[in-house]
Amino acid sequence: MISRWKTFVNRVHALVRAVPRGRVVTYGQIAQLAGRPRAAREVGWIAHAGGQGIPWQRVVNRAGGLASGYTGGRAGHRRALAREGVRAPHDRVDLRTYQWWPAPQAARRLGLPAEAMAVLAAPVTRRRRARGGAVDAG
Repeated sequence: MISRWKTFVNRVHALVRAVPRGRVVTYGQIAQLAGRPRAAREVGWIAHAGGQGIPWQRVVNRAGGLASGYTGGRAGHRRALAREGVRAPHDRVDLRTYQWWPAPQAARRLGLPAEAMAVLAAPVTRRRRARGGAVDAG
């Protein structure tokens, strides 16, 4: 039987692999989509542990900020994103331009939990205000 932690790690890896070139996601967004909305820090730990073939350069903080722990620091992170066409002036990515959300069909293929599917069904403006797995009505 696979543990809940291993299931979460596998979902995080699958989600990061699904992010297309030229787009980014946030640590919190990955946590929310993987079914643990308050686990952004754990996503960071998973990223720090690495993993072959996983495009961690596509993950930024909640404000679009680059990671100082990335290989080569923020400058290395900026260069890796630039190779994919993502601009990060002042070490910050414009999430309105580059943030990616999976289409419902992709989310189903990734095996995302029902809570994540509900977030994805909400309009984009409401997704950004999502807190703790629930989508704000206002």
